Amino acid sequence: MKYKYINLEYLNEMSGGDRKMMLEMIDIYNAEVPGYLERMKTYLDSDDHEALGKLAHKAKASASIMGLKNLAEDLKQLEHLAKEGKDPDLYSDYVEKITVQFTLSIEELRQVARTI
Repeated sequence: MKYKYINLEYLNEMSGGDRKMMLEMIDIYNAEVPGYLERMKTYLDSDDHEALGKLAHKAKASASIMGLKNLAEDLKQLEHLAKEGKDPDLYSDYVEKITVQFTLSIEELRQVARTI
């Protein structure tokens, strides 16, 4: 099945095609992402740019495992901008875009989990 956001090639390769391991990784992702999003909004609201950049870095790894190239790139951009304190007026746009992509990826991963 073709998905709009996720690409499970890397996850499949990393797990050696082990369906149980893939499901575990999907479950971990689905459990972690809401916390990432909540903390991103908190750091954004409190102007804690350094913490926002560090969290974007951490979340980027999760996005990469699930093959979310566009999301990983957005997280990378936010990470660099926030860590350097550059263009803070762009952070909220990035967080909004990241939130949408993470949310839609969870929906797709739930579909995958039902078919594995």
